[in-house]
Amino acid sequence: MTTDPDDTKPAEQNQQAQGPSTHTVPVRPDGWPDWLGRRPMTSDDRAKIRKALEAGLPEGPLTECGPFLCYLTIDGLEHSDPRKLIALRGRIHAAARTAAEGRQTVYHATDTTITIGIRGPDAADRINQLRHALAKLITKHGWTTRDEPR
Repeated sequence: MTTDPDDTKPAEQNQQAQGPSTHTVPVRPDGWPDWLGRRPMTSDDRAKIRKALEAGLPEGPLTECGPFLCYLTIDGLEHSDPRKLIALRGRIHAAARTAAEGRQTVYHATDTTITIGIRGPDAADRINQLRHALAKLITKHGWTTRDEPR
């Protein structure tokens, strides 16, 4: 069996024709590179972290409400139509992801309750943003909210 020296693999030909591959970095609307897929930390956020570190960090894992972990629990999610319930839960979940902006979250759901926890130095602000984003849904469906988990 002989091989023709001019017979090269198609993938090698494509790579040679295209040249070396380059990696492009996505750009944010303000013109800076979007390395992390989220906005950089503000000076206020850094100041909150410094202040909290000076006060001391908790010894164990974060399990209770405080400056680094806040919860929003929505009760009363009973609905007769399962399709509508799934859509409502999807809207709640989307609002939670938007409010968290890449921060670590805790999510626990039962048939009638959803608990969302957000960790970070601005967790209370993020939970308030989530509550504000869901205000119309909460009012329309008569749900109750609280700041304690489960």
